[in-house]
Amino acid sequence: MYDNISIEDYKFVESNEVEFYGIKLLTGKWKDVLYIYGKVKITEQPELDLATLGFTYNIQESGEWEPDDLINDPEFKDYLGAVLQHILENSLEESEKNEEGIIGIGSRKSNTNSHTESSNQ
Repeated sequence: MYDNISIEDYKFVESNEVEFYGIKLLTGKWKDVLYIYGKVKITEQPELDLATLGFTYNIQESGEWEPDDLINDPEFKDYLGAVLQHILENSLEESEKNEEGIIGIGSRKSNTNSHTESSNQ
């Protein structure tokens, strides 16, 4: 249903109130909604070649919407699931490019030099 989600549709935002990154929607019907994903679970059914993505979320800023309206809207939850799927797929693609193969969802690239040298005196 939401096959065309891109990195242009959302951004990671920091919060002074919680230690997790939030997601701010930048486009579409729910533009300006800010939320945080909670527990994420992937359930695989190999015999059906199927995986189901389950997650919880917490709305931090509801934009022009009432929080209860968002919570009770199955289309909104489907959209959050599609955004999460994009985030996971994008992170996997990035980890394949990364030398260590480490998945870093919403991480910032370090601008520090971690190269160390031994001092033999």
